[in-house]
Order: sequence, then structure tokens, then C-alpha cells
Amino acid sequence: MPTVPKGLIHQNQLSFEVEKSVAKLSNQEVVRARYSLGVDSTGEPSIFFRIVLTDSASNAERLAEVTGRITGTLFDDLRPHENWGLLPYFSFRSKSEQAKRNEPEWA
Repeated sequence: MPTVPKGLIHQNQLSFEVEKSVAKLSNQEVVRARYSLGVDSTGEPSIFFRIVLTDSASNAERLAEVTGRITGTLFDDLRPHENWGLLPYFSFRSKSEQAKRNEPEWA
């Protein structure tokens, strides 16, 4: 995946802000959150979040509410487009799904 040129954003500051926002998320719902910078399918600079949820948070009855709250927190805290010029994308999977797939970029 192509990356956003390093000169466009201060990556250490972005990492700090992401960590601060992720720390607000419930440990009862979020196992871990990772992100990467790149461009989307239209070539726009983007931030791609990969969030592993607990299995209970991934339950069908809770999933929409949990993912909505998580994306809202990250979106509101970071304001990725306004503050960083990045379009945000969010991907979620459960802890058991990640265990089956074992994809390193989600670790």
C-alpha cells in the first residue's frame, strides 16, 4: 500500500494523539487498536484503523453500538481530516477472528 509522504504530517504527534484517544476506549470492549497511513482507492491521504474487539463486544446485539462509540471517540478526538488532512477508515474484528486469521498487521 502506498504511504502518505512523511513530510505531510508529524507522525510522532499523530501517534501520541492516537494513543491518547485509544486509552479512552473500554478494555471490556477493545483488545487493541492499530493504524497505518496510506492512500485510499482514490489516492487521498488516509488513516486506516484496525481494531480488535473482545468477543463479547463483537456480539451481534452490541456490535453496532460498540463500533459506533469507538469510531465516534476516535473521530471526535483526532478530527483526522480537519487536523491531519487524513480520511479515516475503520475495520473491526473479534479476538477469536484475529486468532484464526493471525494477520500480523492486526497484532
